[in-house]
Amino acid sequence: MENQETTPPMAEPDPPVPHLATIGGQRRLIVDGRPFLILGGELHNSSSGGPRAINEAFDALAGRNFNTVLAPVTWETIEPSEGEYDFGLVDELLMSARRSGLRLIPLWFGAWKNGTSAYTPSWIKTDPARFPRTELTSDAPALQVSPFGAAIQEADSKAFAALMRHLRTADAKTRTVIMVQVENEVGLLGDSRDRSPSAARHFDGEVPQEVYGALESHPDLRLASLWDERGCERQGSWSAVFGESTTTDEAFMAVGYALHIQAVAAAGKAQYPLPMFTNAWLDSDIDVPGLPLTGGQQPGTYPSGGPLPHVAGLWRQFAPSLDLIVPDIYFGSFTDICRNYCGVAEGLFIPEMRRDEQGAADVFVAIGTHGAIGTSPFGVDSVHGDEGKALSDAYGLLDCVASLIVHHETVGVHLDDDHPEAEMAFGSYVLTARRETGPGASVPVNRGYGLIIQVEADVFIAAGRGLHLTFRHRDGQHAELLHTEQIAGRSPNYEAIRVLNGDETLGGTSVVLDSLSPSPPNSFPIPRARLGVGLVRFRLHSLT
Repeated sequence: MENQETTPPMAEPDPPVPHLATIGGQRRLIVDGRPFLILGGELHNSSSGGPRAINEAFDALAGRNFNTVLAPVTWETIEPSEGEYDFGLVDELLMSARRSGLRLIPLWFGAWKNGTSAYTPSWIKTDPARFPRTELTSDAPALQVSPFGAAIQEADSKAFAALMRHLRTADAKTRTVIMVQVENEVGLLGDSRDRSPSAARHFDGEVPQEVYGALESHPDLRLASLWDERGCERQGSWSAVFGESTTTDEAFMAVGYALHIQAVAAAGKAQYPLPMFTNAWLDSDIDVPGLPLTGGQQPGTYPSGGPLPHVAGLWRQFAPSLDLIVPDIYFGSFTDICRNYCGVAEGLFIPEMRRDEQGAADVFVAIGTHGAIGTSPFGVDSVHGDEGKALSDAYGLLDCVASLIVHHETVGVHLDDDHPEAEMAFGSYVLTARRETGPGASVPVNRGYGLIIQVEADVFIAAGRGLHLTFRHRDGQHAELLHTEQIAGRSPNYEAIRVLNGDETLGGTSVVLDSLSPSPPNSFPIPRARLGVGLVRFRLHSLT
């Protein structure tokens, strides 16, 4: 039989690596070629410390509407002996996430975690000659390695590169891992500046020329005003150019940490170019003795040199391999912090935040108003009973509208006693949001929250809880509801559960999203039933 040439089958193309892209003027995370909204939760620090702990943590998340888990991967577990790697726990995380139908964001606890070096391997901790510690003006023990040591930067970079190489091998085709966090809440605690000999050599040496470029590109930096006051000199030591102050110290530490993280992130991206970010422990107007996580006002009370907005220009200059610089938000003005970080990194993600009803409400503001690629309340694997009800409900609602948020104008609201009302302009209409008063009650619920999406000129979708929406035309004329329905499912395949009118729309004048709070007891038949409405599609009409 005559031989015939055959064309070998074409190899399957590699699936696209998750990445960030700009859509409609906002940065979005792209997974499997489509925008992906992270409805995440972060595990406790020790929940990935063993196979049984990992399985228990993932079991605790079942049925609560998460689509992503953030989990620590610690240096001490993957490199217990220098140069010898063990990725058993990493593989356990991957398998548990896949089994649960969840995406995974590893948190690299390398040289620093929350300002200390507790997660470095023992061969790092027991060799301070090779890996120098920071030195403080106080007698407090130095619990962190100095970012000005070449050996620690090299060792951290090698370990992180090994992790990313393993993730590429074990997960590139499955894409369970969609982003990676590099270190965690870095910065110096206990002093504004590292006083160790290696740090002193850098502080007393020439200021890197790139610092001046950052000051010219980011005149809002606190250091920029000091530079301007002293004549904008471009040669000399840190104290000679900027003077002796905690502002100078904090900027110096920011450059030190950013250079270290740049080396680590670049080494990892060379192995597997997933999106990478680092997170900030914020400063705060709250300064509570004995509760350092509130932040405080002075560098050293919060981690000096960490990626806060007033030094973020330096981080952008010295750590270009980071795709995002993001905040952990527990205190302060949520909206102001989100706005600041949108400007810092041209995008927003919140890897740590509250997990209670306030946190659930803030999720709608982050995603609806500030275009966050996702959110992740902390410690979600220890939530019990009704404690996580609001967050699970919020994520369930957001999952229903996730694909709409990317392509349509969206606004999020969070109402409470300090912010009882909000107005939102959409094309020809102005919507006013107030808190629901509840059936048979005159006092509003404690909290109302949600987001409103304009899907057509006159058609809107509202998702949330405890909100009472009314409408008017921009020119002041009356606007009325033409059609209102409670819906379920995901866009575009919504199911209309019921047409809403009469008592449930307050005589056709309002859209009401029911609170999760139970109705107050009332012996008289109440006009409006609390039907559990959390997702509504409605059409407006104006005679104008």
